[in-house]
Amino acid sequence: MSEKIRIGFVLPPGHWLGGKNYLRNLFAAIQAVPDHTITPVIFTGEHHEDLSDFHDIEVVTSSMFDHKTAARFARRVLIKTASQDIPLWRLLKKHHISVLSHSFQTGQSKTIKTVGWIPDLQHIHLPKFFTPEERTRRDRDFMSACEHCDAVVVSSKCAAGDLISFAPQYAHKVRLLRFVATPVPLANAASLEDLRQIYNFAEPFFLLPNQFWAHKNHRVVISALHQLKLQDKKFLVLATGSSSDYRNPAFFPSLMQYAEQCDVLDRFRVLGQIPFHHLAGLMQHATAFINPSLFEGWSTSVEEAKSMGKQVLLSDIPVHREQAPERGIFFSPENPDELAAAMIAANDGFDIHQDADMQTRAMARFPARQREFGEAYQTIVNKLVPSTK
Repeated sequence: MSEKIRIGFVLPPGHWLGGKNYLRNLFAAIQAVPDHTITPVIFTGEHHEDLSDFHDIEVVTSSMFDHKTAARFARRVLIKTASQDIPLWRLLKKHHISVLSHSFQTGQSKTIKTVGWIPDLQHIHLPKFFTPEERTRRDRDFMSACEHCDAVVVSSKCAAGDLISFAPQYAHKVRLLRFVATPVPLANAASLEDLRQIYNFAEPFFLLPNQFWAHKNHRVVISALHQLKLQDKKFLVLATGSSSDYRNPAFFPSLMQYAEQCDVLDRFRVLGQIPFHHLAGLMQHATAFINPSLFEGWSTSVEEAKSMGKQVLLSDIPVHREQAPERGIFFSPENPDELAAAMIAANDGFDIHQDADMQTRAMARFPARQREFGEAYQTIVNKLVPSTK
């Protein structure tokens, strides 16, 4: 029997929900591969956030990953003076790690292979959403990953093309790994009746499960609702996700001011961050998901719609075309009239029995899609570190 390759993943302090969800999906895919040859190990701080999503994954804690600790300070000094993350390499070796994956590490190790991860190069396409300092930092970090890592993972052909254009000398390191989202578990999902009572709505609804960041383009949804109101058509959009954006603290208040100006506050309902079983219920019972983003590396909400068999109204951007959801309706992200027409079509064509049937079919197809994801990642790792007998 082959000895499994131990893969280290550093989960830094903070609340980047997208990164956490990505790892949750990746770990599930790894474990879905029959006789898988790799095993993930999480490295995180001693004061880490809730890791219940990773209850079946080995976790190693160290204060070097916590904010404002002596170990973290010493680590930063060593990185600056030696251009190597010596404390991290030592910790990884202590726990028999063969590959450090999805991490922006400093320097290289002679014994540990590294797989970098670049979610997207949005700052090149939409520089207005980043400060000059952020653009410089992203350029530096991404180039460093390309230079020092043995391979660099991206989630789409679009991102692969962007990265090769950005760092053509490292094109040979780029690896395509399209992630597949695990369907939300519906066994404990809140019922439609409970959701209506909790969130005070009665009519059918569209679900917009995106963080309130400028590039997520909630504004076009508000504009579409305004156009529908002028046509005397009342549709409800329930929006979930954090309203905080450190890059642009004024964005959410300005968005809600725009909704007020359009007189659609009763139709664009912000629920914020809600319990997971509530979100699962909303996903199950929504007429359709909406993703109006101006840019994505590989959309989680679109993948969730695919895995659940849900209809999704999505912006006509290259990566969404690449994701190709079976029940997708595309609209120009700059054209609220197109989105309004898509909402009318989705609403008029909605059939609860057909929706349930499509969910059942998607769930039946999911295991094969998940295994394909896990096998693709395992192939990347095995080419770096062949499994040993």
